[in-house]
Amino acid sequence: MFKINGETWLIKFTQPFDSILMMADGTYSLGVCDDDIKTISISNELRGLELKKVLCHEIVHAAMFSYNVELNYEQEELLANIIATYGKEIIQITDDMFKRLSI
Repeated sequence: MFKINGETWLIKFTQPFDSILMMADGTYSLGVCDDDIKTISISNELRGLELKKVLCHEIVHAAMFSYNVELNYEQEELLANIIATYGKEIIQITDDMFKRLSI
């Protein structure tokens, strides 16, 4: 479990073809974030860096829900993908620059 903006979220691992991972078009996702039940569901077959990236992607969705950030589907997916892929580098650069700029 974790909290964002005072909301408690649960992470659960599930079978890769569990109905919770089924998208509207009938395909299966590696992870989903359900705001109604404050739960992130992730395929239990993921490991290593792929698991970390999917987890980060879904946590971004949880953050958007918890802070009432409303984007259309494509924008939300793009933002979650950017943060999941490049977020660590962006934060590291920011931290380094902040240390240099702090007085």
